[in-house]
Amino acid sequence: MKIAVCVHLFYTDMFDEIVGYLKNIKHPYDLYISLVRGFYKDCDIKKIKEYNNQTKIIIVENKGVDIGGFLNVFKVIDDDTDLILKIHTKKGIGSEKNPSSRTKKYGVEKTLNHGKNWFKQLMEGVLFDEKKVNQILNKFNNDKNCGMVGYRLFNNSTINKNEIIKLIPLFKLDESYLKKNFIGGTIFWVRYQIIKKYFTDDVIKHIMDNTKDGYVIEPSIIHAIERIFGYLVEKENQKIFVI
Repeated sequence: MKIAVCVHLFYTDMFDEIVGYLKNIKHPYDLYISLVRGFYKDCDIKKIKEYNNQTKIIIVENKGVDIGGFLNVFKVIDDDTDLILKIHTKKGIGSEKNPSSRTKKYGVEKTLNHGKNWFKQLMEGVLFDEKKVNQILNKFNNDKNCGMVGYRLFNNSTINKNEIIKLIPLFKLDESYLKKNFIGGTIFWVRYQIIKKYFTDDVIKHIMDNTKDGYVIEPSIIHAIERIFGYLVEKENQKIFVI
C-alpha cells in the first residue's frame, strides 16, 4: 500500500516529538508537512529536510487550523495513494487573541498539561509502536470494511449541529449522521479514496472560504468537518476502528 503521512506542523517545536512516533512506521511512505506562514523559520525547514530530504513542504495561511492545513496538502498528494495518516501538533491553548475555552477556564499551565496528555493519547492511538502500526496496516489490508483507524470513537455533535447541517447538502448526507461516530482530535488513518471522493477542489474552496483566520473555537465549520470525516466513512459503508 502507498502511504501518505500528512503533518500539520503549526508548533514547530514539536517536530522532534512527532519524528519519534514516525520512526514506528517501518514501511515506505511519502511525507507531506504543512507549515504556517509567519509561524516557522528557515531552520525549521532545514531540520525537516535533514530528517527526510524528500519531504514535500507546503506553506499555508493560518486558516482552518490543522484541517485547513490538511486540505491544502491533500490537493497535492499523489493520486495513487492508498492510505493517509493525518496528524498534527496540538497544545490546546489557542492564541493570545483567541484563547481556547479550556485556557479561559483553567489557565495556560493546566491547559498545556491537558493538551500534552491528549496529544499523547491521540498519537499512541495511531503510532504507539511498530507492532501497533503493523496491526493497523494489516487491518486495512485484510478488511475491506476498514475505512478509518484512530484513538477513540466519539459521537457528540450537539454543539456543532448547526454547522454540520449547513454542510449536509455539500456531502450528500442527512441528519441521521449526526448520531454517527467520528475520531475526535482529527489524528487518524483513513483510506485515500474516501477523502478523494468527497473533498473535491470546489468543496475544499467552500470550506476555506467559510473558515476564519487563526485559531477557532466551537461551534465552527472546522469542528463540523472533524465529525464529517467520520460520517463519510459510514456513508461509504465502511467502519471506524480503534486498534
